[in-house]
Amino acid sequence: MEEMELGPNGGLIYCFEFLMDNLDFLTEALDSLTEEYLIIFDMPGQIELYTHVPILPALVRFLTRSGSLDIRLCAAYLLEATFVVDRAKFFSGTLSAMSAMIMLEIPHLNILSKMDLVKDQVRKRDLKRFLTPDTGLLDDDPAEMARQKADANTEEADEMADPQDKGAVMRGAGFRRLNRAVANLIENFSMVSYLKLDVQDEDSVGAILSYIDDCIQYHEAQEPKELKDDEFDEVGDMADMD
Repeated sequence: MEEMELGPNGGLIYCFEFLMDNLDFLTEALDSLTEEYLIIFDMPGQIELYTHVPILPALVRFLTRSGSLDIRLCAAYLLEATFVVDRAKFFSGTLSAMSAMIMLEIPHLNILSKMDLVKDQVRKRDLKRFLTPDTGLLDDDPAEMARQKADANTEEADEMADPQDKGAVMRGAGFRRLNRAVANLIENFSMVSYLKLDVQDEDSVGAILSYIDDCIQYHEAQEPKELKDDEFDEVGDMADMD
């Protein structure tokens, strides 16, 4: 990064561009793996890789191309469950998830991770509205309602607010209109829904893996298991008894 005079994000994009110019590295590492393997690509969190930079879509096409590696891919997009505490932040994260779905064009799961962190902060009834994002969440946002009570003359305050004051801008009517527009866009596309993940709950992890198996048709790719001679004899004996 110092040599190229790049920041963290620029350095990351440069590394991906370098990888795309040297795809033999991936081919050699993956070509010998059979369909019995579940390959995990742990990707960085820089959102520009999934929104407007075309590197990852090109990588996806390379990995899934018939006659080459021909890997069945499923994207698992993780959004921290703590985002549900700040509803504007939640819809922003959901918009990013939808952008990734459109860019990557592969089977896709959106997952609310770290559910154990919000168990005592969000009621189960309210949580369901986040799993299938509901624009009504902005109407009864506790934080927004508290701000409105505190600022009786909100519109007047917006006009007098200093544009350099980030806090004032994010409390203003313009910010609320932006959030509403984002939420309506998400609702109109109706693409995003979430699964819950609590890594401390074995059933929760198992459910996510089951969804991934379905997306990549993992079980359909497995060879039928051949019974050993003694197992075959046992099955035959049971059939005779019937």
